[in-house]
Formats: sequence, structure tokens, C-alpha cells
Amino acid sequence: MTSTWNVNLVDSFLDILVRLTTGGARYLLAFVGAFMVSLLLTPPVREFARKTGMVDQPNARRINKVSIPIGGGMAIFFAFHFVLLVFARCSAGGNISASFDYFWLWSFFWASSLLLVIGFLDDKYGLKPLLKLFGQIVVASILFFSGVNVGGIFVAFPGWLDYGVTVFWIVGAINAFNLIDGMDGLASGLSLIASMGVAGALVFGGHTADTIPYLILAGACLGFLRYNFHPASVFLGDSGSMFLGLCVATLPLMSGSRKELVASLGVPLLAMGIPIFDTMLAIWRRSARALLPKDLLGASGQTRVMQPDKDHLHHRILRKTMNQRTAAVTLYLASAALVLVGLSGMLLRNYAPGFFMIAFIVATVVAVRHMISVELWDTGRLLSKKRATLRQAVVLPVYIVCDIIFLVFAWVTARFFTGMPLGREDFIYKIPVAIAIVFVSLVVGGTYRKVWSRAQMRDYVVLTFTLLVATILAAGFMLMFEKVTYGLVKFSLVMFMCSLFPLIGIRVLRECVSSIVHLIERYVIRDREDTERVVVYGGGLKFGLFIQYIISRVGNNKTLVVGLVDDDINLKGRVISGYKVMGDSDHIESIVQETGAHRVIIACDISDDMRQNMLSRFAGCDVKISIWRCSEKELK
Repeated sequence: MTSTWNVNLVDSFLDILVRLTTGGARYLLAFVGAFMVSLLLTPPVREFARKTGMVDQPNARRINKVSIPIGGGMAIFFAFHFVLLVFARCSAGGNISASFDYFWLWSFFWASSLLLVIGFLDDKYGLKPLLKLFGQIVVASILFFSGVNVGGIFVAFPGWLDYGVTVFWIVGAINAFNLIDGMDGLASGLSLIASMGVAGALVFGGHTADTIPYLILAGACLGFLRYNFHPASVFLGDSGSMFLGLCVATLPLMSGSRKELVASLGVPLLAMGIPIFDTMLAIWRRSARALLPKDLLGASGQTRVMQPDKDHLHHRILRKTMNQRTAAVTLYLASAALVLVGLSGMLLRNYAPGFFMIAFIVATVVAVRHMISVELWDTGRLLSKKRATLRQAVVLPVYIVCDIIFLVFAWVTARFFTGMPLGREDFIYKIPVAIAIVFVSLVVGGTYRKVWSRAQMRDYVVLTFTLLVATILAAGFMLMFEKVTYGLVKFSLVMFMCSLFPLIGIRVLRECVSSIVHLIERYVIRDREDTERVVVYGGGLKFGLFIQYIISRVGNNKTLVVGLVDDDINLKGRVISGYKVMGDSDHIESIVQETGAHRVIIACDISDDMRQNMLSRFAGCDVKISIWRCSEKELK
């Protein structure tokens, strides 16, 4: 009797479970069920990690000040797969939806289990980066051959290309979440936002049934976040962060209609914007520092691309806020904003281009301001250094190759805009002759004998005139051999304009880089203790030469011009070489006090009386007076 009652109870419970997992309440049950399982599993997983010695010890690169167990992400893994299995067991044929069928369920389980083992071994023993990367590639390969692939979202890729792109996408996402997991609650919180964002995109796209895995993942992340948010009592570890990256990267490749770009990949890309951006910056930053001379590395000390640093997004925000909660919430809001941009684009399709344009401009401004003091600064120092690779013997061939490419582009563009034919014979026979005429004209005009890094305005005027003559000769060649009677003037003008700006641009590139790096340097060194703040008196030729001297020392410069003074009343408020004239010499004391200058540099000719007057006005204070000299003096 008791046995029959127990069987009936189990059958009733299963019947209720089936009803819940097949009706409208299934979506709430997916989220809440995963949340409860993760919430209950995390404490025992935390104790298991502590007893097995998987503990993150504080060090110079870590944020945590006390020992904290790692590997807590295993709770998310088990909660996700347990609830997913329950839904599959209660669904017809074991299929959660048309996209997430029984075959996918077990393929993803085994692949993610292998990744969990790799992460566990890394948390426990510390695997070599290349070995861990090999394991990630194996996991991505398993998923690819089980049907998870990028090909078809944009265009139909060949098999080998589809494999390469898919593996790159999955492995990149895994490592992106692994890198971003450097602060309490960051990776798990970003995964929660990403999964909810993609679920929203699927709902808007009419694929509600495909939201189940995302809701389960979101619930599991929220349950774990209870213990992972600052002050965290357990960390994800590589086993958890890599699993989250795998889910966020691969689930969208199976969701909805592959013809719907936003629902398939667009929103996930935006949802993963923070980890992807941080990973790109890390590669960029470490590559630049690996190439910098050791004397310029400073406090970063970066010498290898694979060497970790403390310049990730969360590190920088934490340095400004000095609070992990504030830093995490800041990144949460940034990620949520990116997701809202994607979802708004789906809802407001008629306004999407303008909406995305504004969002792109805002994101670009924020990103550039964020990169100024680190990535742009390191890259600028690298490009502005006078390295052996930039000697004339190497620069000259670069100029020649670039000039030929620009000329070919200009010739093709000119023929296109004048309606002239662009057939196979034109590319094989006519374009080499036309380009040869222009190139020989540049050689005769002395273009390749000049040192363009020290060119004057007259050199660019000569180049412009030489190019104009060369394009007219090329047009004459067309008239002689093609018997063209239309569009010659237009052809000459278009070819001249399309080739002039690139040819000049490549020659002023290095000077432009130096000037941009100088602007970045002004931003970087303004708050350093060893920076000497100076006010310059005189905005004439000597001031221009003084600025050029500072630019030539970019990367090693500790002088910051904070003010410019000139006695010409017409110059007050105007900008000279990027510096605003703040007043005349009668107000120099107040300008020095206002800017906190340590030195006044005189960059103009002054009388002895003016010199004595300047010394007496700053006598008794810590401000030093010096004169910038750049004049001829006979040797005796």
C-alpha cells in the first residue's frame, strides 16, 4: 500500500513538472530553477575548492586581499546542465526547441565537460598557456563537427574557412571571459546581462522557445552572483569563466533563424562587447610594450605578449573609483547599454541606421579617451622612436610601393568616373604604361631624393606641380593611343586629386604621428609628480622651435607647457602650435600661479632691463627662469 502511494506521488510530481516545463510558466521555471540550484550548490562547491587547495592567494597582480576559493564556476556548470536536462526529459523527444535538440544537448554537455576538466586542472595545478589553448581548440572542434558553426550567418563559407572562423570565435570568446574575470562578480554579472539580452532578441525575433538555455544560464549566474559579488567568498576560476565564454559564444550560433543577423550574432556581439574590447586592448597593449625598448617601459615592465598586467578595463576603473562594487556596476551598465543598443535596433528598424551611428560615435569617443593614457600612448611611443627600421634605406622602398598602389587606385578611379572602359586589356597593357609615365615624372622631379621627414612647404609644392604635369602626360598618352575625345580634363583632374592626397599623406604620416603622440603625452604626464610645468614667454619662431624640440623627445619628455604669454595684444586668446595665449608679460605672475608652473622659459629676444625685471619679479619664490636659445654664435 505504501509502495503504491509512493509511486503515485512520484507520477503526480512528474506530471506537474511536465506541465510546468511545457506551458507558459516554463520560462519563469527555467530561470528560477537554475537560480535555486546554483544558489544551493555554490556553498558546497566552495568548501570542496577550499579543502582541495584551490585557493587564490593575494599577490601584486591580484585585487583580493585575502585567500579566496576558486573553481566556484562548477556550480554554474552543474546548475545549467541539470536544469537543461530536466527540461529535455520533460519535452517531447528530448528536444528543448527546434534549435536545441537532443543531439545538441549531449554534444554540448560533453564538450563543455571537457572544458570544465581543463579549467579545473588549471585552477588546481596551473596549466601552461599553450596546453590550455590546445584544449580549447579541441573543445571548439568538437562543437563544430557536431553542427555549431559560424558559416551561413553572413555567407556560405567553404568547410575549411568555416572551421577556422568558428574555432577562432569560440576560443576567442572563452579567453575573453577568462581575461575579464579579474574582479568580484564581473564575469558572472556580464554573462547574466549577455544571456538576458540575447533572450530578449530572440523574443523580439519570434523565437521564444529558444530562450530556455539563456534563461537557465542567467538564473545560474544570478544564483552564483550571490556569493561572487563584492566582497566575494568564492571566485569563478578558469573552470567557470571559460564555461561562461563557451555558452555566450556558442548558444547564439544555434538560436533562431540564421538569416536574422541581429538575433543570431549581432546582439551577442554587443553583449560580449566589454570582454571582446578588453581582450583586443590586452593584445594591442602587450604587443606594443613587447616591442618598446626597456628604458621606456617604466612601471609597466611589460616584455612579453603573454605576460599578464594590471591594465585591464576593471583595473583602470578600479584605480579611479577605488571601490570594486562601483567598478563592477559601471561595467554592468556599460554592457547593458550595449545590449539596449542592439535591442533598440531591432525594435526601431526604421531609425536603426541613425541610432547606430550616434551610438557608434559615442562609443568611439569613450573608447579613445579610455585608450589615450595606455594603448595609444604606448603605440605612439613605439611609432615615434627613430628605430633602425625607419632608416632611409627602408623608407624609400616603402614610399615607392605605396606610390604605385596609390597611382593605380587613382587611375582606376579616374577611368570609372569618366565612364571609360575597365577591361582586362586596360589592366594588362594600358595601366602599366600610364603609371610608368607618372612614376618616371616623379623620379625626374626628385621626389625620391628628398628626406621627407624634414621636408619644407616648398618640397610639397614641387611634388604637387610634378604630379600635375605627370597626370597631364598620362592623359596625353591616352589621347595618342586610345583616341579618346571625351572626358580628358575630368580624367586628369580626378586622377590628380585621387593621387595627390595619398602621396602627400604617406609623407607627412610620421610627423602627424609625432604630433598626435605629443598631444597624448601632454595628457599622460600632466598629473605625474616628476613633470616640470612651464610657462613660455614669447609665441614667435623660437617658441615653434621649442615645441619641435619637445616633440622630438616624445616618450622621454618631462616638460609640460601649461601656459603661453606674449606681449602682442592681437594674439591674446589665440592658439599658437596648439597652446592658447593666456595674456601678456604684465600678468605673468598670476598666470604662473594659476597654472602651478615650476619654470618660466623665455622664448624670444628681450633686453637686459627686461631680463633683470623678470628675475626681480620672481625673486624669493620657487619659480625658475631660463632662456631658450637657438641662434648662431661664432666659434673662437
